[in-house]
Amino acid sequence: MHKLIILFRSMYGYLLKWLYDMHLLRVPALGEKDQADIIVSLTSYGRRVQKGVVCYSVYSILRQTLQPQRIILWLSKTEWNDTNLPPRVAALRNKGVEIRYCENMRSYTKLLPTLFLNPQESIVTIDDDVLYSQHLIASLWSEHQKHPKNIIGTLVVQADLNRPYTDWLFAPHGKQDIYYLAAGVGGVLYPAQSLQADMMDYELAAQYSPNADDVWFWAASIPVGTMKRRTRQKFTTISFDAIYQYLHKGSALQHSNVKGNILTNDTQIAATMKYIKERYGVG
Repeated sequence: MHKLIILFRSMYGYLLKWLYDMHLLRVPALGEKDQADIIVSLTSYGRRVQKGVVCYSVYSILRQTLQPQRIILWLSKTEWNDTNLPPRVAALRNKGVEIRYCENMRSYTKLLPTLFLNPQESIVTIDDDVLYSQHLIASLWSEHQKHPKNIIGTLVVQADLNRPYTDWLFAPHGKQDIYYLAAGVGGVLYPAQSLQADMMDYELAAQYSPNADDVWFWAASIPVGTMKRRTRQKFTTISFDAIYQYLHKGSALQHSNVKGNILTNDTQIAATMKYIKERYGVG
């Protein structure tokens, strides 16, 4: 049954892609709707840029009931520039999306460069291979207004270091805990100063958690005592790339992080927790 649900949601995602391609779903420009005082930050790479796949995730943010103030898409400066940017991706600028280039920090690129440039701003990170509910930003913003110092997510789990990551339970709405982990695929709001500043170093992060930025950012919230909580809205995203990822193993980080390869989430969690315990005396 679980596989049938995944297949159904994937097919629905492909239908939505087709509707976008046929211009049957309108994509408003940034600023056409009410806006929250936050920045949405994401990154993309390879085929998802070349084929314009990342655009669909951005479209879903532009179609939010409450838009962010800014959307920044970061691309590797060694692969992309204004002269070779695919037309569909370049056209995002016509909608008010900022496209910037930086060092390739893999999945960490979705947060670190925006954080460096805007250390006093609240930043929402999203993934580049899913369509988000039209209420994502409104839900995150509403919870942020009530709990401005908390990290907020729609997919939040309760850490249990005595169990495998795949066995961690979902966190309930209305509760907060320093050891809750907000998973990036659901969209995560990071308030200013919610992460340990000296851990915002890609070279350091890559030593301990090279493929699990969510784990590293989670651990970086612990030394500064940042609580995490879940929005009232449940985790709702539509994958439009799941079939491709299924047929092309290794095309998504989850293939190594949670499915039994050598460098799993559990391996990276153990290494990261050991680091913060030795460095900060917490964890």
